[in-house]
Amino acid sequence: MNSVNNEMYKEIPLKLYDPDWGSPLASVIIELEKLRVKRLGGPVPPYIFFQLKDIFHIFESLGSARIEGNHTTLSEFVERIIENPTNETTDDGFKEIFNIERAIDFIEEHVNKKTVFDRALISEIHKILVDGLAQPPSGEGSRYPGQLRPVSVSIGGSSHIPPDPVKVPDYFDELLAFVNGQTSTQYHLLATALAHHRMAWIHPFDNGNGRLIRMFTYALLIKQGFQVKSGRILNPTAIFCMDRDKYYEMLALADSGEREKTLEWCFYVLDGLKTEIEKIDRLLDLSYMTSNILLPVLTFALEREHITKREFAILNAVVRNPEMCIKSSDLENIIGKESPVQRSRIIKHLKEKQMLIPLKAKGRIYTIGFANNYLLRGVMHVLEKNGFIPESLNKK
Repeated sequence: MNSVNNEMYKEIPLKLYDPDWGSPLASVIIELEKLRVKRLGGPVPPYIFFQLKDIFHIFESLGSARIEGNHTTLSEFVERIIENPTNETTDDGFKEIFNIERAIDFIEEHVNKKTVFDRALISEIHKILVDGLAQPPSGEGSRYPGQLRPVSVSIGGSSHIPPDPVKVPDYFDELLAFVNGQTSTQYHLLATALAHHRMAWIHPFDNGNGRLIRMFTYALLIKQGFQVKSGRILNPTAIFCMDRDKYYEMLALADSGEREKTLEWCFYVLDGLKTEIEKIDRLLDLSYMTSNILLPVLTFALEREHITKREFAILNAVVRNPEMCIKSSDLENIIGKESPVQRSRIIKHLKEKQMLIPLKAKGRIYTIGFANNYLLRGVMHVLEKNGFIPESLNKK
């Protein structure tokens, strides 16, 4: 963000607007409340589900970075992960995405229903997001990591002028009091949408605000009981990166401070969130997951000769097993009679390729692994084909 002489800006109040309880917005809130308390943990084994959750972290991270102008495509990022799974890089474009992944991990570790949001928590998230990145104007880092900005900033493409630096601490504390305040359950989600806009309106840091705002929204949803630690995937950035211009257009509506336009912003956020949650929750259905995701991934890999016919047969058997696991003795029914030594060699070979991973350390029961050179491309392709990944992530 560039420094500007910020002497005037439009001040708008931070308050809960009461939606019309018969409106589309009210209906979305009611549906989201049902999803919030929905019991999760279907028949999809957790060791499969949490691998997919890690993959969705990639989408969340890439989507958030691309909204800010990062031009890395999903295909490029997948190839980068395959080539260097340690995440060590000197490329700021990739480093920015990895930082967002780290921020997601930090949030999931430290945020729960009892969390009180304070400056220290938000500052730590900001420091993670800008860690090691070149400072502006050339880079996406920060001159003041974790510190409320002491300078004025502008927002590219927006007519909104963020508050003067001397006013930022008071507005920031007001926002924290707002999200920590005791409100009726029916207003929680509305407050989340309003808080997202308010953080954008304040623009509390010298750079990295967009990434911070979206991570802040993710943290608020976790505090409100969306169970990402025990069985739900949340990908809220998909709402915003689906159409970047629409995102900024809707933010500008709320910048007006007018009730109807602000509630229109809230509907945009919450309706998008509902759509994403309903879509991704389908991955908890074993039949859907097997038929629409996992088997097509294996077919994709076989057709492109990323895996052999024997590997396909073994992995296909794993996927078709309701427990999605296998042990050495099961191979006889899959590939024919082999000696125990030969079976062990086959298992070892698949383990080395990370296509089979043990359920427990040094255990002898294995499940399929996705994050490897042989299957990850297929996972991304199939998820994109089924609408779980915005097509925009693969466009420059």
